[in-house]
Amino acid sequence: MTLHELSHAKELLRVAEAMSIRVRLLTKEEGEAYILSVFDKFKPWKKEGHIAIGDDAGRLPTDTYEFSFSRLMVAAPAFVFFEQSVINRRDVVVFEDARSVSSLMENNHGMEYFISDAVLSYLVTVNWYSIEYVGVELKPT
Repeated sequence: MTLHELSHAKELLRVAEAMSIRVRLLTKEEGEAYILSVFDKFKPWKKEGHIAIGDDAGRLPTDTYEFSFSRLMVAAPAFVFFEQSVINRRDVVVFEDARSVSSLMENNHGMEYFISDAVLSYLVTVNWYSIEYVGVELKPT
């Protein structure tokens, strides 16, 4: 599958390989179906710009937790996707272990993104200001 030169997914795949973090890319068709299912279930307030879930979400400050919050997640696959601009449309990167998302993002250029799992039990959004979450507990101890 060919990705746009500026695709966030392309950058994640490149850095994941260098860091030996196991990820894979869904096909465009699989990605589109997955993203539509997530949006249908959780109905996030903002899907572009500063992405957001809404008032019912828990929140953490991005500045403090951006590169550590995923360590609080369960060791299970996580599906990461981005606002659905032309460049990132239908791109979904699957992490073998959700806990590795933060460390990979720390080694990439800044990006806003969504995270969920195979059965859509939770949704996390990371934007420039906050990490919002529903269906999962991310409160640091």
